[in-house]
Amino acid sequence: MDNGDGGRADWDDIKTFVAAAQTGSFGAAARRLGTTQPTVTRRIEDLETRLGAKLFDRGLRGVSLTRAGEMVYDRALTMQRASLDIERLSLDHDTPDSGDVTVAMPEGLGAYVMGLEVADFVRENPRIRLGLDCGFYPENPVDSHVDLSVQLTDAGGAPELSATPLGTLHYALFASRDYLETYGAPTRIEDAVGHRFVYHSAQVSRRGRWEPKTSAFIELSAPSMVVNSSTVMLHAIQRGAGIGAIPTAIVSVAPELVMLDIPPLATATVWLCHHREAAKTGRVAKVAQWLTDIFDARERPWFRPEFIHPSEFATWAWPAATGRG
Repeated sequence: MDNGDGGRADWDDIKTFVAAAQTGSFGAAARRLGTTQPTVTRRIEDLETRLGAKLFDRGLRGVSLTRAGEMVYDRALTMQRASLDIERLSLDHDTPDSGDVTVAMPEGLGAYVMGLEVADFVRENPRIRLGLDCGFYPENPVDSHVDLSVQLTDAGGAPELSATPLGTLHYALFASRDYLETYGAPTRIEDAVGHRFVYHSAQVSRRGRWEPKTSAFIELSAPSMVVNSSTVMLHAIQRGAGIGAIPTAIVSVAPELVMLDIPPLATATVWLCHHREAAKTGRVAKVAQWLTDIFDARERPWFRPEFIHPSEFATWAWPAATGRG
């Protein structure tokens, strides 16, 4: 690589490079940065020329880092995180309750948990511009443009990250009354084989993380539909398309669904992850507290570590939860 003055990389080029590496395409990087794809392409090419190295392999489905690109990415990410920390601390010193806060989360949690609570937050915190990034299980959910990440993994114990458990999801089999009245309601998991099932693509691709019995069941019960959207999955089940494994928390927003008389298939911990420096700013800390309150299991028993049957939710919820569930 050229280390002379002519080889110094422009900071905007570095930010563009990081965005492309994290999103996997120049088009997606352009959308994240609020620019155009030709601009991203030009900046990447300029950076490659300055460094004297090819950073990306281009393909029909996007771009991937070369070996040289991976080396540059590690250093560029450190630079960008340091820059963001400086910006956060500077802004927080002047206006601790103002500015942008981006929260990443899976689409299902965004739609049926955070999305239902966000109106109160923005009303009470008008100077915080909240961004909800509802992706489909991204490979790197705690990247440089994200302040907080609500996710179903604990970020692998990375030393620069903080991971705090928020609550527990209990996945059980649900169906509509119409479906069960038409096709019957199995009471054992073995009897459910042969029914029509609606699966989320993550449940199929990550079935190795499920209980062994559940994983074997998924192998036997061929899905009649596989979707990559929790919203589509819920609507399909509500309208009788089949049976689906959904967190019991869904009863708080779709009480008409019926949980089959079969024990939960799996549990998953919801984690709040962020870079350690990020939570030192007032606005990020305020959003983090809001997220923690949303998953308060004292008011929302469906987030408790132990399984509580949906029929018991009303008796477990504290009086303060009345009207909020």
